[in-house]
Amino acid sequence: MSQTSPSTTPAQTLDERGTELRTRCTQLFGRFGIKALSMDDLAGHLACSKKTLYKYFKDKRDLVSQALHSHIDGLEAQMTELMTGEGNAIDLALAEMEQKHKMLSAVSSTVLFDLKKYYPKVFEATHARRRDMIRRVVVHNVTRGMAQDMYRSDLNVDAVADLHLALVEDMVRQAENGTLERPLAEHFKELFTYHIRGIASPQGLDYLESKLSTNR
Repeated sequence: MSQTSPSTTPAQTLDERGTELRTRCTQLFGRFGIKALSMDDLAGHLACSKKTLYKYFKDKRDLVSQALHSHIDGLEAQMTELMTGEGNAIDLALAEMEQKHKMLSAVSSTVLFDLKKYYPKVFEATHARRRDMIRRVVVHNVTRGMAQDMYRSDLNVDAVADLHLALVEDMVRQAENGTLERPLAEHFKELFTYHIRGIASPQGLDYLESKLSTNR
């Protein structure tokens, strides 16, 4: 299915049934990929009629767009909670890493490929939101860590955020193209640990190693 709509559909305010269907469709896309599931398939998995799906979503493109935007809404809420949480910057960064590792472990490797190939406008819109979220979280975390002496005091916060984002973008690009040599969740965890090690102060590095050794 190709995408011809000039715009994407952000997550809409739905009633309880519509929200439930959108959430479960998001889970199904994560499990099986997007292209593999037709509206008939989704209705079968959800034990509802296609008429019920079309009551809430104009077509599959609308459903995919709403599902992805709703998913990012949830991620942004999680990141906001983490940014305002207690603990030092490394604790919060490791908590973010574990959350995203768990999420990526449950996602089919075909999702990003399907999204970019068959729903490019949805991909572009959600991609921009994801980039903004990642950069905002990194800037907040690095600034916090420098104030706590967990990260080096000579860091250029914007440069660190840009470099981390570039590494994440390269990882995502390889996942989209099917050229990533290891599972996405595993690659992300290694990338994130590499990021923290690169910016940690001696005190922060000791703390990081103690946390990692405890979790092994």
